[in-house]
Amino acid sequence: MNIKLNEIANKTVIVSGGKGSMGVMVSDFINHLDGFEVIGIIDPGEGDSKFKNLSISDNLMSDYIFEFAPASVVNENVKILVKNESKLIIGSSGVNVESIELLKNSSKGIALIPNFSAGAAFQKVFSQQLSNTFKNVHIVEKHHSNKEDSPSGTSKDLASSLENINSEDIEGEYFSTTKENSINIYSLRSDNYLAEQEVVFSNTFEEFIVDHKVNDRKAYLTGIEIVLREMENINSYIYGLETLMKKIMD
Repeated sequence: MNIKLNEIANKTVIVSGGKGSMGVMVSDFINHLDGFEVIGIIDPGEGDSKFKNLSISDNLMSDYIFEFAPASVVNENVKILVKNESKLIIGSSGVNVESIELLKNSSKGIALIPNFSAGAAFQKVFSQQLSNTFKNVHIVEKHHSNKEDSPSGTSKDLASSLENINSEDIEGEYFSTTKENSINIYSLRSDNYLAEQEVVFSNTFEEFIVDHKVNDRKAYLTGIEIVLREMENINSYIYGLETLMKKIMD
């Protein structure tokens, strides 16, 4: 029996933001995942890593690059990484409209995933269905104190996916209050939270809350593996974990 080399070789992965809390966890997870190998990270921050630290450039050689850099630098990174031949998976918050246009116009496989939690993906799908019945909604998102951006990418993504819906004001003290697609998003930042999101639907007579909580960052690993396993078949731009999950369910 003839075995082609690419049938037995591991897929190579580089993790940008590899010294951050998500980057460290994801790098270790991928490196122990059957069929994959982390060959380096990109991170100018302090601290050591067991992986080789590479400089960001448009000629890095790997099958996939994961982008987990902070929101403050992700858009500058996208301008460079979109030119690379490696397929690109972006899990960072704060990707702006200009960067999204660059990603959409690329000729390679790119996955922009605001949230790798399977629960968050289901929350989005269920919310889209509920919006056909409940025409008023607001979102309360709660994250740890170190999260740089507000509102979260997950809450903005969900709000943008809902159509023909109203949003009433609610009272309370919040880190920020913003509107996305005319929907109110109330943000809280505290070390009491890791990542939580309530999508509150209501009408005159009742209220329906879709509540999702992440208690451990390991919750994201299910989505990480789904994306890695499906990425080989992705040759254009896709958005959201729910897109890949729907493909699997179909």
